[in-house]
Amino acid sequence: MSINRLRLNFAQAIEAYLQYAPRLPQVPNDAVPQTTDYVDNLLAIADQFDLIVFDAFGVLNSGPNAIPGAVKAVGTLQGMGKKLAVVTNDASSSAEAILARHRNRGFDFTKHNLISSQQFIAPMMNAHVDINHWGAMAPTHWPFDVLPDHVEPLGADRALYDAVGGFLLIDSENWTDAQQAMLEKSLADNPRPILVGNPDICAPMGDFLSVESGYFAHLAADVSGVTPQCVGKPYHHVFEEVLRRHPDVERDRVLMVGDTVHTDVLGGLASGIKTLLVHQGGFLDGQDIEDVFARSGLRPHFCARAIGHGISDDQDASGEPACCDA
Repeated sequence: MSINRLRLNFAQAIEAYLQYAPRLPQVPNDAVPQTTDYVDNLLAIADQFDLIVFDAFGVLNSGPNAIPGAVKAVGTLQGMGKKLAVVTNDASSSAEAILARHRNRGFDFTKHNLISSQQFIAPMMNAHVDINHWGAMAPTHWPFDVLPDHVEPLGADRALYDAVGGFLLIDSENWTDAQQAMLEKSLADNPRPILVGNPDICAPMGDFLSVESGYFAHLAADVSGVTPQCVGKPYHHVFEEVLRRHPDVERDRVLMVGDTVHTDVLGGLASGIKTLLVHQGGFLDGQDIEDVFARSGLRPHFCARAIGHGISDDQDASGEPACCDA
């Protein structure tokens, strides 16, 4: 987490999601539940599902820290034999780095559990057979060797923006207003593909919402008229990969757990799976949840304060203190 990240407040973030909703996957009206069942925590409904899919930021952790009760809730689900997946739009980190951070927080996940939007960037690029030179919103140390073609990080040289055949928006941590202005002007002068590896507009970073690559992609689209091509939640790629890895699980026994309506809930509904929205420690912390549902025209099947609400990480799932062998 960097203190250099640009920030949004909640009102700005929700207005952006509402403004750009037409560019997001569309959900049939009959796929949206008429009511939301408010539950204590995820464990209260776990018996209804065989596969549980977690967003990370705002569900498992807020910034660098695990959300209270999350480690115990996940451990309990693993003890019950539930299949688990973690889907992340963190396209800037390797699977090993993401898993290491989760282990440091107390979670026991493996590569089999993790699905990252990063793995879908190269296939998205390969669909553009006429482009072999890309400019990337990403730091210079990003592992560009995992991508096809020639990829250069965008910096202060406007000539590079004009020279590339398309743009990859991956990691906005050090992105500046000056870089955004050059991107927009170059695209306005010569429209080219905008590929987005992290379509999030914002992400909870503890005490603030960081501005993510998806936000800048939409700003560029407003100026250039080029519709961004995106991988990651709420787009179909990650959900199809989850289901592909678990062919023995019926779709109605799959639950998507997230903290945003326009990424996690929308993506789950569009994929035909059940959804649980959490609102403590994430994007919706302290907000009027039903107002967000009404404004967006979307709502989840279930809602809870947190996946482990009421369960401290030194208790078992029944609320009793965890015991140790003498």
